[in-house]
Amino acid sequence: MTETRVQDFANKRVLLVDDHTHIRAIFTSILNGLGMFRLSTADRSDRALSTLEAEPIDLVITDFNMPGLSGIGLAQRIRQEIRSKNPRFNPSIPIIMITSFGTKKCLMAARDAGVDEFLAKPFTTLAVAERIDSAINMQRSFIVSENYIGPCRRRKVDPILSGLKRREADRIAILNEFGVERNLIQDDAQILIDLAGNDQIEETSTEDIAWIGENTAAHAQKIRDDLLERAAMSLLKYAALASAQGKLEADIVEMHGYAVKQLLDLAGKDLNLSNQVVDSLERAVTKRTRLRNVA
Repeated sequence: MTETRVQDFANKRVLLVDDHTHIRAIFTSILNGLGMFRLSTADRSDRALSTLEAEPIDLVITDFNMPGLSGIGLAQRIRQEIRSKNPRFNPSIPIIMITSFGTKKCLMAARDAGVDEFLAKPFTTLAVAERIDSAINMQRSFIVSENYIGPCRRRKVDPILSGLKRREADRIAILNEFGVERNLIQDDAQILIDLAGNDQIEETSTEDIAWIGENTAAHAQKIRDDLLERAAMSLLKYAALASAQGKLEADIVEMHGYAVKQLLDLAGKDLNLSNQVVDSLERAVTKRTRLRNVA
């Protein structure tokens, strides 16, 4: 992220909505560190809506799970304001959703509510900065339809890519913004870990796992990381195997999630160890394939 883009944060007016005092304090400290001092806070969605009516706000950061009206409900209320004859506030205001539930189900719920960005706890200052940068500086066109109000979710075909790598989000408008790509990969890796660790794997389809694998492969190709791409292809190979078996195994799914996160941490630091991580993934999938063939 360039210094100019960080400086763009300084004049933005932020509304932070979270029912936990310590989370509001942590976020306030992070935002102040990014030069964002024009900050309003609310501990409930109804008070947030009142603030939006009373103050000009440029960005809403809201928790997912709150008593009363949830963060999803708040996002929906904000977006639905566009249908009012006399809107009380800007219904297209960028919204960032924060949550400790980093699952695909939560991600889809946030996107369907018209949220611009999704931030899973625990988060880093860099992750917060990149989500704010994307929400403010890389805004998509705003869509109003019968079933959806929010930033455009339309996918496009990138002529540079082919096959599984063709699926790419419109909001990645600048190819050299690698930090955004890396965070998307990080979020998908965390979803794999959460699915495996929260006993949700039985409710997960192989199509969901393949979807994550495809996205990771596409993002890895964007940042020209062959090892991450190999890890993604290993996940896709396992998804195909699991589809044939009719069953996903939590340990293999979790292994891929942690491996991808480790590869992100090791990037440019230890090539030998990074290769060992990917080799372990491929051996694990090959072993499961052999066991299936024997059975």
